[in-house]
Amino acid sequence: MTYDTIIAGAGLSGLTVALLLSRSGRKVLVLERQAQPAPLVRGFSRGGIYFDSGFHYVGGLGPGGAFRSLFRHLGLEDRLELTPLAKEGFDHLRCVATGRTLSLPLGFEEIKHRLTRLFPEATSRIEPYIDEIAGNWSRLPYLDLDLDLERFALQSAHGVSLEERLREFAPWPELQGLLSMHSLLYGVPADSAPVRLNLQVAGSYYHSAHSIRGGGRALVDALLNQLEEVGAEVRCQAEIVAIRAAANKVAGVTLHGGEEIAAREIVSTINPHYLPNLVATDQLRPAYRKRLANLRQTCSAYVVYARSDRMVDMLSASNLFVQPRAGVIHVAEDAPFAERPYFLAASSQGEGKKQGVIGIIPASYDEVGEWSSSGSKRCTAYRLHKEWVGQRLLELFMKQVPELGELELLDLATPLTLSDWTRAPGGAIYGTGHFLGQYNPHPVTRLPGLFLSGQAVAAPGLLGTVIAAYLTCGSMLGHERLRREIRQCL
Repeated sequence: MTYDTIIAGAGLSGLTVALLLSRSGRKVLVLERQAQPAPLVRGFSRGGIYFDSGFHYVGGLGPGGAFRSLFRHLGLEDRLELTPLAKEGFDHLRCVATGRTLSLPLGFEEIKHRLTRLFPEATSRIEPYIDEIAGNWSRLPYLDLDLDLERFALQSAHGVSLEERLREFAPWPELQGLLSMHSLLYGVPADSAPVRLNLQVAGSYYHSAHSIRGGGRALVDALLNQLEEVGAEVRCQAEIVAIRAAANKVAGVTLHGGEEIAAREIVSTINPHYLPNLVATDQLRPAYRKRLANLRQTCSAYVVYARSDRMVDMLSASNLFVQPRAGVIHVAEDAPFAERPYFLAASSQGEGKKQGVIGIIPASYDEVGEWSSSGSKRCTAYRLHKEWVGQRLLELFMKQVPELGELELLDLATPLTLSDWTRAPGGAIYGTGHFLGQYNPHPVTRLPGLFLSGQAVAAPGLLGTVIAAYLTCGSMLGHERLRREIRQCL
C-alpha cells in the first residue's frame, strides 16, 4: 500500500501533524517504535496512582490566550476539560538558603503587583521587564498570525542570554530566582538560553496556566480519537531503519525486519540527531548531516514518582520549584544532589488521603552511562543505584519541603530510562535544546518530500510541539491556508 505521508514518531507533534494532514485529504500513516502512541506523555499508574510522566501543565490557553485558537482549530477545546491552576499562586519558588517561599499569581498585572510589593526597590525594573514578557511571549509562529516566518527563523538563535538579561536584578537574588525558575522546564542553562526562549515559556504561564483533567492520557486519547475519525492509521512497534529515496526524492521507508512502505512524503519527528543515520549519504549534504549530528541537547534528569502519606496542600493546583541558593537558577546536572534545583508537582489523581508526587531533578547521563550496554534487563548494580538515588532524593525532598509528609518511592526514571523511551542522545529530557548560537533545523530539508517536526523545530513543551506541527504542515500545505483556518477560530 502507498501512502501520501508517513510520519515517524507518534508523539504529540507527530499526532498533531497527522491530524492536520489527514484533514487536508492526505492518506497518512503514523509509525511508532514503542508499543503504544506517545508513551512518554500518556503516563502510567503505580500503587493505585496515575502519574503524568511527560505532561504537567500548559500556558496560554486562558481567555484571550494566543494558544487557545490552535486548541480550538485542532478540535481539542470541546474534547478536553481544562482546570485552571491557583490564581494566587500557580507556581511557588522555595529558596533553601533564605528559607523563604515566594509565589507567582496568574496574570501579568497581578505578577507586577506581587513582585513590586515583595521587592519595592526594584519597581522601576520589574514593571518594564514584565511588560516586555507580556508583549512578546506570543510572538511565535502560528500564535502571532502576522509574524514573518523567515525573519523569526533568522533571529531565533541570536540575542542575549537569560543570565545576562537578569543581571539588572542582581541586588535581589530571590527575584532573579523567580524570574528564571521556568528554565527547569526546558533544560538549557541560563548562560546559554536565549532570553527570548524564557519569556516565551514563562510568559505563556504568566498569561494563564491550566492542567488537563485526565492529564496527558486524555490529551493523547483526544488526538487518537480524531485521527480515527479522519481515517489516519497509527501503527506501533514499527521502527523505521531507513528513509528510502528514488530519483532524488522521498520514496518511502524500510522497517526493522525488512518491510518496505511506499510514500511520497516523510515527516520525521524523531530527534534530528539520528536523521543522518536513516538517510543515504548522497541524499543530504555533508555540512547538514554534521550540523544535525552535533545539535546540543538539553540536560537529562532523574524523575521521582512517590506517594505521600497526606494530601499536599502546597501542590494543590500549583507547582513548586526548589533552589539551593538565591540567584539565577542554573541547570546543575553535575553537582551534588543538595546543590541542584528541582521541580515538584502533584499527580493528577490521588488515592484516598494519599497523594502522588512527581519530582524532576537535573542529571547527567554519565551518572548511569556505564550500564547503557545492558539493555532493557539492567544488571543488579544499576538497580541498586536506582534504589540509592531514589532514597537520597526522597530524603532531600522531605528535608527541604517537609510539607510533603512521609514519601514512599514507587518508581524512578533515570537518564537511561529517558534514553530508552525517547532515544534522545544522553537521555535529554526535552530533546534538542534551543541554545544561543545554535540554528535548530527548519521543517523543510533539501531532500524533496522529507520534512521535520517536533520541539527541536520551534520550542519546548506542548505549546512548542504544536507550533512545530503547524510550521511543518504549513510548509507542506501553505502557511496562508492554515493561517486563514486559524483566524476563523479566533
